[in-house]
Amino acid sequence: MLKTSTCEYTERTREWTIQHYLSGFCSSTTPQPSLLYDRCSTGGNYTDTGAYAANLKTLLSSISNSSDLISDGFFNASIGQKEDQVYALALCRGDQTVTSCRSCLNDSSQAITEACPNQKEAVGGYDRCMLRFSNRTILSTLDTGLVTLRYNLNNATNQAQFNDVLGKLLFDLRDRAAAGGVRKYAADEAKYTSLVTIYGLEQCTPDISVQHCKSCLDLARNDVVLYASGKVGAFAIRYSCVLRFETYSFFQPMADAPPPPLRGTPAPPPLQSPPPLSTDTPGGSSNKFRTTIIIAVLTTSALIVVLLCLFLRLRKRKQNVNVESKFDTNYDSKKAWKYWREGAGSNIIDPILRSDSGSIRDIIRCIHIGLLCVQENVTSRPTMASVVLMLNSFSITLVLPSEPAFFMHSSIDPELPILREHSSRATDSNLNFSKNEASISELHPR
Repeated sequence: MLKTSTCEYTERTREWTIQHYLSGFCSSTTPQPSLLYDRCSTGGNYTDTGAYAANLKTLLSSISNSSDLISDGFFNASIGQKEDQVYALALCRGDQTVTSCRSCLNDSSQAITEACPNQKEAVGGYDRCMLRFSNRTILSTLDTGLVTLRYNLNNATNQAQFNDVLGKLLFDLRDRAAAGGVRKYAADEAKYTSLVTIYGLEQCTPDISVQHCKSCLDLARNDVVLYASGKVGAFAIRYSCVLRFETYSFFQPMADAPPPPLRGTPAPPPLQSPPPLSTDTPGGSSNKFRTTIIIAVLTTSALIVVLLCLFLRLRKRKQNVNVESKFDTNYDSKKAWKYWREGAGSNIIDPILRSDSGSIRDIIRCIHIGLLCVQENVTSRPTMASVVLMLNSFSITLVLPSEPAFFMHSSIDPELPILREHSSRATDSNLNFSKNEASISELHPR
Protein backbone atom coordinates (compact mmCIF):
# COMPACT_ATOMS: atom_id res chain seq x y z
CA MET A 1 0.00 0.00 0.00
CA LEU A 2 1.28 3.40 -0.89
CA LYS A 3 1.54 5.96 1.87
CA THR A 4 -0.15 9.35 1.82
CA SER A 5 1.84 12.46 2.58
CA THR A 6 0.39 15.85 3.51
CA CYS A 7 2.01 19.24 2.89
CA GLU A 8 0.75 22.28 1.04
CA TYR A 9 -0.67 19.78 -1.41
CA THR A 10 -1.87 16.30 -0.58
CA GLU A 11 -0.65 13.52 -2.86
CA ARG A 12 -2.85 10.47 -2.71
CA THR A 13 -1.68 7.50 -4.70
CA ARG A 14 -3.49 4.26 -5.38
CA GLU A 15 -2.52 0.60 -5.31
CA TRP A 16 -0.95 -0.39 -8.59
CA THR A 17 0.80 -3.71 -9.06
CA ILE A 18 4.08 -4.22 -10.87
CA GLN A 19 2.12 -5.96 -13.60
CA HIS A 20 0.17 -2.76 -14.24
CA TYR A 21 3.41 -0.81 -14.47
CA LEU A 22 5.11 -3.19 -16.88
CA SER A 23 2.08 -3.49 -19.15
CA GLY A 24 1.73 0.24 -19.66
CA PHE A 25 -0.43 0.69 -16.57
CA CYS A 26 -3.81 -0.09 -18.16
CA SER A 27 -5.58 -0.88 -21.39
CA SER A 28 -7.14 2.03 -23.21
CA THR A 29 -10.44 0.16 -23.58
CA THR A 30 -10.80 -0.95 -19.95
CA PRO A 31 -12.69 1.33 -17.54
CA GLN A 32 -10.29 2.85 -15.02
CA PRO A 33 -11.96 3.25 -11.60
CA SER A 34 -9.13 5.18 -9.95
CA LEU A 35 -6.41 7.55 -11.06
CA LEU A 36 -2.83 6.40 -11.52
CA TYR A 37 -1.73 9.57 -9.73
CA ASP A 38 -3.41 12.62 -8.23
CA ARG A 39 -2.48 15.66 -6.22
CA CYS A 40 -5.03 17.74 -4.33
CA SER A 41 -4.73 21.32 -3.17
CA THR A 42 -5.47 22.25 0.42
CA GLY A 43 -5.74 25.94 -0.45
CA GLY A 44 -9.52 26.11 -0.72
CA ASN A 45 -12.72 24.10 -0.60
CA TYR A 46 -16.12 24.38 -2.26
CA THR A 47 -19.56 23.17 -1.20
CA ASP A 48 -21.54 20.63 -3.18
CA THR A 49 -24.46 23.02 -3.56
CA GLY A 50 -22.43 26.11 -4.48
CA ALA A 51 -21.84 27.79 -7.83
CA TYR A 52 -18.22 26.56 -7.99
CA ALA A 53 -19.34 22.92 -7.82
CA ALA A 54 -21.87 23.47 -10.61
CA ASN A 55 -19.31 25.23 -12.81
CA LEU A 56 -16.72 22.50 -12.19
CA LYS A 57 -19.18 19.76 -13.11
CA THR A 58 -20.15 21.56 -16.32
CA LEU A 59 -16.55 22.18 -17.33
CA LEU A 60 -15.33 18.63 -16.63
CA SER A 61 -18.23 17.08 -18.54
CA SER A 62 -17.40 19.19 -21.61
CA ILE A 63 -13.71 18.26 -21.82
CA SER A 64 -13.95 14.86 -23.50
CA ASN A 65 -16.38 16.24 -26.11
CA SER A 66 -14.29 19.28 -27.01
CA SER A 67 -13.35 19.72 -30.68
CA ASP A 68 -9.91 20.95 -29.58
CA LEU A 69 -8.92 17.37 -28.74
CA ILE A 70 -9.22 16.41 -32.39
CA SER A 71 -6.43 18.74 -33.52
CA ASP A 72 -3.73 18.53 -30.87
CA GLY A 73 -4.92 16.55 -27.84
CA PHE A 74 -4.95 19.69 -25.67
CA PHE A 75 -7.87 21.43 -23.99
CA ASN A 76 -8.22 24.56 -21.89
CA ALA A 77 -11.28 26.54 -20.87
CA SER A 78 -12.88 28.45 -18.01
CA ILE A 79 -16.40 29.04 -16.77
CA GLY A 80 -17.98 31.23 -14.11
CA GLN A 81 -17.32 34.63 -12.60
CA LYS A 82 -14.98 35.95 -9.89
CA GLU A 83 -14.57 33.57 -6.93
CA ASP A 84 -16.75 30.92 -8.61
CA GLN A 85 -14.70 30.83 -11.82
CA VAL A 86 -13.13 27.48 -12.70
CA TYR A 87 -10.16 26.95 -15.05
CA ALA A 88 -9.39 23.55 -16.59
CA LEU A 89 -6.51 22.17 -18.63
CA ALA A 90 -6.26 18.70 -20.18
CA LEU A 91 -3.43 17.03 -22.09
CA CYS A 92 -3.32 13.70 -23.89
CA ARG A 93 -0.10 11.91 -24.74
CA GLY A 94 1.07 12.90 -28.19
CA ASP A 95 0.67 9.42 -29.72
CA GLN A 96 -2.95 8.93 -28.64
CA THR A 97 -5.85 8.74 -31.08
CA VAL A 98 -8.88 10.97 -30.63
CA THR A 99 -10.90 8.02 -29.34
CA SER A 100 -8.26 7.00 -26.81
CA CYS A 101 -7.80 10.61 -25.71
CA ARG A 102 -11.53 11.13 -25.13
CA SER A 103 -11.81 7.87 -23.22
CA CYS A 104 -8.88 8.67 -20.93
CA LEU A 105 -10.09 12.20 -20.15
CA ASN A 106 -13.63 10.98 -19.58
CA ASP A 107 -12.33 8.54 -16.95
CA SER A 108 -10.15 11.26 -15.42
CA SER A 109 -13.05 13.72 -15.21
CA GLN A 110 -15.10 11.24 -13.23
CA ALA A 111 -12.28 10.08 -10.96
CA ILE A 112 -10.59 13.36 -10.07
CA THR A 113 -13.49 14.73 -8.01
CA GLU A 114 -13.60 11.43 -6.12
CA ALA A 115 -9.87 11.55 -5.45
CA CYS A 116 -9.98 15.22 -4.39
CA PRO A 117 -13.51 15.86 -3.08
CA ASN A 118 -14.51 19.51 -2.61
CA GLN A 119 -11.00 20.76 -3.47
CA LYS A 120 -10.83 23.89 -5.62
CA GLU A 121 -7.57 22.79 -7.23
CA ALA A 122 -6.36 19.33 -8.26
CA VAL A 123 -4.40 17.42 -10.89
CA GLY A 124 -4.55 13.75 -11.80
CA GLY A 125 -4.56 11.25 -14.62
CA TYR A 126 -3.11 8.13 -16.15
CA ASP A 127 -0.08 7.44 -18.30
CA ARG A 128 -2.08 8.46 -21.41
CA CYS A 129 -3.56 11.76 -20.21
CA MET A 130 -3.47 14.42 -17.51
CA LEU A 131 -6.31 16.61 -16.20
CA ARG A 132 -6.02 19.71 -14.04
CA PHE A 133 -8.47 22.29 -12.70
CA SER A 134 -8.07 25.35 -10.48
CA ASN A 135 -9.76 28.51 -9.22
CA ARG A 136 -6.92 30.62 -10.64
CA THR A 137 -5.50 31.17 -14.11
CA ILE A 138 -3.27 28.26 -15.16
CA LEU A 139 -3.14 28.71 -18.94
CA SER A 140 0.19 29.85 -20.45
CA THR A 141 1.76 29.73 -16.99
CA LEU A 142 4.83 27.60 -16.29
CA ASP A 143 4.38 25.46 -13.19
CA THR A 144 7.30 23.17 -12.34
CA GLY A 145 5.84 21.70 -9.17
CA LEU A 146 6.40 17.95 -8.92
CA VAL A 147 3.22 15.90 -9.20
CA THR A 148 4.62 12.36 -9.03
CA LEU A 149 7.78 10.33 -9.60
CA ARG A 150 7.72 6.56 -10.07
CA TYR A 151 10.49 4.21 -11.07
CA ASN A 152 11.19 0.53 -11.71
CA LEU A 153 13.02 -1.37 -8.98
CA ASN A 154 15.32 -3.17 -11.42
CA ASN A 155 18.79 -1.82 -12.19
CA ALA A 156 20.59 -1.88 -15.53
CA THR A 157 23.47 -4.35 -15.71
CA ASN A 158 25.93 -1.63 -16.74
CA GLN A 159 24.56 1.50 -15.10
CA ALA A 160 27.25 3.85 -16.40
CA GLN A 161 26.64 2.84 -20.02
CA PHE A 162 22.87 2.86 -19.50
CA ASN A 163 22.93 6.37 -18.00
CA ASP A 164 25.13 7.62 -20.83
CA VAL A 165 22.78 6.34 -23.55
CA LEU A 166 19.72 7.52 -21.61
CA GLY A 167 21.18 10.98 -20.99
CA LYS A 168 21.81 11.58 -24.69
CA LEU A 169 18.33 10.34 -25.58
CA LEU A 170 16.60 12.56 -23.00
CA PHE A 171 18.54 15.66 -24.09
CA ASP A 172 17.59 15.04 -27.71
CA LEU A 173 13.93 14.47 -26.82
CA ARG A 174 13.88 17.65 -24.72
CA ASP A 175 14.92 19.82 -27.66
CA ARG A 176 12.57 18.09 -30.06
CA ALA A 177 9.60 18.30 -27.68
CA ALA A 178 10.18 21.99 -26.95
CA ALA A 179 10.21 22.74 -30.68
CA GLY A 180 7.47 20.24 -31.43
CA GLY A 181 4.81 22.61 -32.71
CA VAL A 182 1.24 22.34 -31.44
CA ARG A 183 1.84 19.14 -29.47
CA LYS A 184 5.26 19.78 -27.90
CA TYR A 185 5.77 16.01 -27.92
CA ALA A 186 8.71 13.77 -28.83
CA ALA A 187 9.32 10.04 -28.49
CA ASP A 188 12.18 7.89 -29.72
CA GLU A 189 14.44 4.97 -28.89
CA ALA A 190 18.16 4.33 -28.44
CA LYS A 191 20.18 1.11 -28.37
CA TYR A 192 21.62 0.24 -24.94
CA THR A 193 22.93 -3.16 -26.03
CA SER A 194 22.34 -5.34 -29.07
CA LEU A 195 19.41 -6.91 -27.21
CA VAL A 196 18.08 -4.02 -25.10
CA THR A 197 16.58 -0.75 -26.35
CA ILE A 198 15.69 2.31 -24.28
CA TYR A 199 12.40 3.98 -25.18
CA GLY A 200 11.88 7.59 -24.12
CA LEU A 201 9.07 10.13 -24.22
CA GLU A 202 8.92 13.82 -23.28
CA GLN A 203 6.02 16.25 -23.57
CA CYS A 204 5.02 19.74 -22.41
CA THR A 205 1.66 21.44 -22.30
CA PRO A 206 1.48 23.33 -25.63
CA ASP A 207 0.57 26.63 -23.95
CA ILE A 208 4.08 27.32 -22.58
CA SER A 209 7.07 28.72 -24.46
CA VAL A 210 9.99 26.75 -25.91
CA GLN A 211 12.36 27.87 -23.14
CA HIS A 212 9.82 27.14 -20.40
CA CYS A 213 9.31 23.67 -21.87
CA LYS A 214 13.06 23.01 -21.77
CA SER A 215 13.28 24.26 -18.18
CA CYS A 216 10.45 22.00 -17.02
CA LEU A 217 11.89 18.93 -18.76
CA ASP A 218 15.33 19.69 -17.30
CA LEU A 219 13.81 19.51 -13.82
CA ALA A 220 11.99 16.28 -14.65
CA ARG A 221 15.27 14.80 -15.90
CA ASN A 222 16.97 15.85 -12.66
CA ASP A 223 14.25 13.99 -10.74
CA VAL A 224 15.24 10.85 -12.61
CA VAL A 225 18.97 11.44 -12.07
CA LEU A 226 18.56 11.98 -8.32
CA TYR A 227 16.14 9.19 -7.50
CA ALA A 228 16.19 6.68 -10.37
CA SER A 229 19.79 6.63 -11.60
CA GLY A 230 20.55 3.30 -13.25
CA LYS A 231 16.93 2.14 -13.08
CA VAL A 232 15.45 0.56 -16.20
CA GLY A 233 12.30 2.70 -16.11
CA ALA A 234 10.91 5.90 -14.60
CA PHE A 235 7.92 8.21 -14.90
CA ALA A 236 8.26 11.87 -13.77
CA ILE A 237 5.36 14.31 -13.99
CA ARG A 238 5.45 18.02 -13.25
CA TYR A 239 2.47 20.29 -13.76
CA SER A 240 3.72 21.57 -17.13
CA CYS A 241 5.59 18.54 -18.50
CA VAL A 242 5.95 14.76 -18.55
CA LEU A 243 9.02 12.51 -18.91
CA ARG A 244 9.10 8.73 -19.13
CA PHE A 245 11.53 6.03 -20.24
CA GLU A 246 11.39 2.22 -20.28
CA THR A 247 13.24 -0.74 -21.76
CA TYR A 248 10.08 -1.82 -23.58
CA SER A 249 8.00 0.04 -26.14
CA PHE A 250 5.10 1.91 -24.53
CA PHE A 251 4.20 4.51 -27.17
CA GLN A 252 2.88 4.38 -30.71
CA PRO A 253 5.23 5.46 -33.52
CA MET A 254 4.14 8.63 -35.29
CA ALA A 255 4.90 9.20 -38.97
CA ASP A 256 6.32 12.55 -39.86
CA ALA A 257 3.70 14.78 -41.46
CA PRO A 258 4.35 15.57 -45.14
CA PRO A 259 5.13 19.21 -45.91
CA PRO A 260 2.06 21.25 -46.93
CA PRO A 261 1.72 21.91 -50.67
CA LEU A 262 2.72 25.34 -51.85
CA ARG A 263 -0.20 27.40 -53.06
CA GLY A 264 -0.10 30.10 -55.68
CA THR A 265 3.59 29.66 -56.46
CA PRO A 266 4.19 30.52 -60.12
CA ALA A 267 6.10 28.03 -62.20
CA PRO A 268 9.72 29.00 -62.84
CA PRO A 269 10.42 30.35 -66.30
CA PRO A 270 12.00 27.89 -68.75
CA LEU A 271 15.73 27.95 -68.95
CA GLN A 272 17.07 29.72 -72.00
CA SER A 273 20.09 28.26 -73.72
CA PRO A 274 22.88 30.80 -74.21
CA PRO A 275 23.57 31.74 -77.82
CA PRO A 276 26.38 29.64 -79.27
CA LEU A 277 29.70 31.35 -79.71
CA SER A 278 30.88 31.42 -83.25
CA THR A 279 34.27 29.81 -83.77
CA ASP A 280 34.55 31.38 -87.18
CA THR A 281 34.95 34.95 -85.92
CA PRO A 282 37.66 36.58 -83.85
CA GLY A 283 34.99 37.72 -81.36
CA GLY A 284 34.08 34.14 -80.50
CA SER A 285 37.66 33.18 -79.67
CA SER A 286 38.08 36.30 -77.55
CA ASN A 287 34.98 35.46 -75.45
CA LYS A 288 36.24 31.95 -74.79
CA PHE A 289 39.61 33.29 -73.69
CA ARG A 290 38.05 35.82 -71.27
CA THR A 291 35.82 33.11 -69.76
CA THR A 292 38.81 30.85 -69.11
CA ILE A 293 40.77 33.65 -67.43
CA ILE A 294 37.85 34.62 -65.11
CA ILE A 295 37.24 31.01 -64.00
CA ALA A 296 40.92 30.45 -63.30
CA VAL A 297 41.20 33.64 -61.21
CA LEU A 298 38.03 32.86 -59.19
CA THR A 299 39.16 29.29 -58.48
CA THR A 300 42.57 30.43 -57.24
CA SER A 301 41.03 33.17 -55.06
CA ALA A 302 38.55 30.74 -53.52
CA LEU A 303 41.34 28.27 -52.72
CA ILE A 304 43.36 31.00 -50.96
CA VAL A 305 40.33 32.06 -48.88
CA VAL A 306 39.61 28.45 -47.85
CA LEU A 307 43.22 27.86 -46.81
CA LEU A 308 43.27 31.11 -44.83
CA CYS A 309 40.04 30.23 -42.98
CA LEU A 310 41.40 26.76 -42.19
CA PHE A 311 44.62 28.25 -40.81
CA LEU A 312 42.73 30.73 -38.59
CA ARG A 313 40.40 27.99 -37.37
CA LEU A 314 43.26 25.70 -36.35
CA ARG A 315 45.03 28.58 -34.64
CA LYS A 316 41.92 29.56 -32.68
CA ARG A 317 41.31 25.96 -31.66
CA LYS A 318 44.87 25.70 -30.38
CA GLN A 319 44.41 28.89 -28.35
CA ASN A 320 41.21 27.50 -26.83
CA VAL A 321 43.00 24.31 -25.83
CA ASN A 322 45.73 26.37 -24.19
CA VAL A 323 43.14 28.36 -22.26
CA GLU A 324 41.53 25.14 -21.07
CA SER A 325 44.88 23.81 -19.84
CA LYS A 326 45.58 27.00 -17.89
CA PHE A 327 42.39 26.49 -15.93
CA ASP A 328 43.11 22.86 -15.23
CA THR A 329 42.62 23.49 -11.50
CA ASN A 330 38.89 23.88 -12.14
CA TYR A 331 38.68 20.77 -14.31
CA ASP A 332 37.05 18.55 -11.66
CA SER A 333 34.23 20.95 -10.83
CA LYS A 334 33.72 21.74 -14.50
CA LYS A 335 33.57 18.08 -15.43
CA ALA A 336 31.19 17.30 -12.56
CA TRP A 337 28.94 20.22 -13.50
CA LYS A 338 28.89 19.18 -17.18
CA TYR A 339 27.90 15.58 -16.46
CA TRP A 340 25.41 16.72 -13.82
CA ARG A 341 23.54 18.92 -16.29
CA GLU A 342 23.56 16.12 -18.86
CA GLY A 343 21.90 13.77 -16.38
CA ALA A 344 24.96 11.51 -16.35
CA GLY A 345 26.49 12.31 -12.96
CA SER A 346 27.54 8.68 -12.45
CA ASN A 347 30.09 9.07 -15.26
CA ILE A 348 32.51 10.79 -12.87
CA ILE A 349 32.35 7.94 -10.37
CA ASP A 350 35.25 5.48 -10.35
CA PRO A 351 34.30 2.25 -12.20
CA ILE A 352 35.16 0.19 -9.11
CA LEU A 353 32.60 2.12 -7.05
CA ARG A 354 29.98 1.84 -9.79
CA SER A 355 29.89 -1.92 -9.34
CA ASP A 356 28.21 -1.39 -5.97
CA SER A 357 24.73 -0.34 -7.06
CA GLY A 358 23.68 0.26 -3.47
CA SER A 359 26.09 3.16 -3.03
CA ILE A 360 25.47 4.92 -6.37
CA ARG A 361 22.70 7.09 -4.96
CA ASP A 362 24.80 8.04 -1.92
CA ILE A 363 27.73 9.04 -4.14
CA ILE A 364 25.52 11.11 -6.44
CA ARG A 365 24.09 12.85 -3.39
CA CYS A 366 27.64 13.71 -2.25
CA ILE A 367 28.38 15.10 -5.73
CA HIS A 368 25.18 17.14 -5.47
CA ILE A 369 26.30 18.58 -2.11
CA GLY A 370 29.76 19.30 -3.52
CA LEU A 371 28.28 21.28 -6.42
CA LEU A 372 26.21 23.29 -3.95
CA CYS A 373 29.43 24.23 -2.13
CA VAL A 374 31.16 25.62 -5.24
CA GLN A 375 28.32 27.72 -6.65
CA GLU A 376 29.34 31.03 -8.18
CA ASN A 377 26.95 32.95 -5.93
CA VAL A 378 28.58 32.78 -2.50
CA THR A 379 25.33 33.52 -0.68
CA SER A 380 23.77 30.42 -2.26
CA ARG A 381 26.44 28.10 -0.85
CA PRO A 382 25.42 26.10 2.23
CA THR A 383 27.12 26.67 5.56
CA MET A 384 29.35 24.00 7.07
CA ALA A 385 26.63 23.15 9.55
CA SER A 386 24.17 22.71 6.69
CA VAL A 387 26.61 20.45 4.84
CA VAL A 388 27.02 18.24 7.91
CA LEU A 389 23.25 18.07 8.27
CA MET A 390 22.78 17.17 4.59
CA LEU A 391 25.41 14.43 4.85
CA ASN A 392 23.86 12.93 7.98
CA SER A 393 20.18 13.25 7.07
CA PHE A 394 18.78 11.77 3.87
CA SER A 395 15.32 13.12 4.63
CA ILE A 396 16.42 16.57 3.47
CA THR A 397 15.76 17.24 -0.22
CA LEU A 398 18.62 19.14 -1.81
CA VAL A 399 18.02 22.22 -3.92
CA LEU A 400 19.35 22.35 -7.48
CA PRO A 401 22.91 23.72 -7.71
CA SER A 402 23.74 26.68 -9.90
CA GLU A 403 26.81 27.13 -12.09
CA PRO A 404 30.15 26.70 -10.25
CA ALA A 405 32.55 29.60 -9.77
CA PHE A 406 35.15 30.02 -12.53
CA PHE A 407 33.12 27.77 -14.84
CA MET A 408 33.96 28.67 -18.43
CA HIS A 409 32.12 27.85 -21.66
CA SER A 410 34.58 27.40 -24.53
CA SER A 411 34.15 26.78 -28.22
CA ILE A 412 35.46 23.25 -27.86
CA ASP A 413 32.68 22.25 -25.49
CA PRO A 414 29.08 21.71 -26.62
CA GLU A 415 26.62 24.31 -25.50
CA LEU A 416 25.12 23.29 -22.17
CA PRO A 417 21.50 24.11 -21.31
CA ILE A 418 20.81 26.35 -18.34
CA LEU A 419 18.72 24.85 -15.55
CA ARG A 420 16.67 27.19 -13.48
CA GLU A 421 14.49 26.21 -10.56
CA HIS A 422 11.16 27.96 -10.82
CA SER A 423 9.05 28.71 -7.78
CA SER A 424 5.86 26.76 -7.36
CA ARG A 425 3.19 26.32 -4.82
CA ALA A 426 4.42 22.92 -3.78
CA THR A 427 7.58 22.31 -1.80
CA ASP A 428 9.45 19.35 -3.27
CA SER A 429 11.18 18.63 0.02
CA ASN A 430 7.91 17.29 1.42
CA LEU A 431 7.14 14.96 -1.44
CA ASN A 432 7.39 11.18 -1.27
CA PHE A 433 8.50 9.17 -4.26
CA SER A 434 6.92 5.87 -5.21
CA LYS A 435 8.71 2.77 -6.50
CA ASN A 436 6.56 0.88 -9.01
CA GLU A 437 3.43 2.50 -7.63
CA ALA A 438 3.64 -0.04 -4.79
CA SER A 439 5.58 1.72 -2.06
CA ILE A 440 7.08 4.98 -0.98
CA SER A 441 10.85 5.25 -0.89
CA GLU A 442 11.84 6.12 2.68
CA LEU A 443 15.39 7.53 2.69
CA HIS A 444 17.54 6.88 5.78
CA PRO A 445 21.17 7.76 6.58
CA ARG A 446 23.62 4.99 6.01
